[in-house]
Amino acid sequence: MNDPDQLSRVEHRMERTFEVAATPEQVWDAIATADGMSAWMAPTRLDPQVGGEVSIDLGGFVSIGVVTDYTPNHRFAIEEPWPLADHMPTAHHDLSALTPIATEFLVESTSGGSCVIRVVTSAYGSGADWEDEFFSEMVDGWGEMLDNLATHLDQAS
Repeated sequence: MNDPDQLSRVEHRMERTFEVAATPEQVWDAIATADGMSAWMAPTRLDPQVGGEVSIDLGGFVSIGVVTDYTPNHRFAIEEPWPLADHMPTAHHDLSALTPIATEFLVESTSGGSCVIRVVTSAYGSGADWEDEFFSEMVDGWGEMLDNLATHLDQAS
């Protein structure tokens, strides 16, 4: 097995910040509860605590991860394995270079009853073409889902 500290790492990262006309509590309900996530993203099951399981049904596959931060009305974070890693033939791809995909939602209250939401998704890999392609497609999908989140919160307020 390769020593992960000896491998060359390439960061894959997506960051998006946007303001919504919603309170921190409304944002929290949308980003850190199963019903809230199911309303704008995909059918979700969630054990709302650090170490709890999160399961997101994305149609073609179910992504199962773990909650890594659960600070109500402020920060919600999860880690998931690369969804395709379980289906990739290891003879063709070095999966030892992959770190989990980490996603965090940061909520900051602003004046006038609105909030700024910052979403960061990142992972490290080897920079292989399939990683770049997968992460790029995932970022495109995230963009659509985050647009859904903004619309969902605008309609809720």
